[in-house]
Amino acid sequence: MDLEQIFESHMNDIYRYLFSLTQHHAQTEDLLQETFIKAHITLLAKPIHDIRPWLFKVAYYSYIDSIRKQKWIVVTNEINQIDERTPEQFVVEQDSYRQLLKLLNELKDIERQAILLCDVHECTYEQVAEILTMNINTVKSHVARGRKKLRKLLLREE
Repeated sequence: MDLEQIFESHMNDIYRYLFSLTQHHAQTEDLLQETFIKAHITLLAKPIHDIRPWLFKVAYYSYIDSIRKQKWIVVTNEINQIDERTPEQFVVEQDSYRQLLKLLNELKDIERQAILLCDVHECTYEQVAEILTMNINTVKSHVARGRKKLRKLLLREE
């Protein structure tokens, strides 16, 4: 699979993941570009067998590097999407997504990362463990704790 095919098949997932971290479209686009530049350079040197989790890992480290460089994050409430949903569906989904991001921001960073990768981006525990470079049982613990806290936060919201 060449880089263009990889980009087309994984771009939307990586973009959504990065956007959930940055909550800023311009920064997300920059990180997406950086992620695929790093992927291109690495793929020229060696083949990667399980590309999807590896791309999430590259995206995660690109995000961490950007935080280290900038020491600031711009948060915006604007979510632009182009698709064929009705305006009502779009507003409901957008509000739900914003509420989810708001609640996720109340969790510890590692719990938020684990839940985003497992539940939102449907990575396996093994893939998340590889992406976040931690033990699989630690990932399971963070996901369980994060889900428990999210349930409490959701009940509080209602």
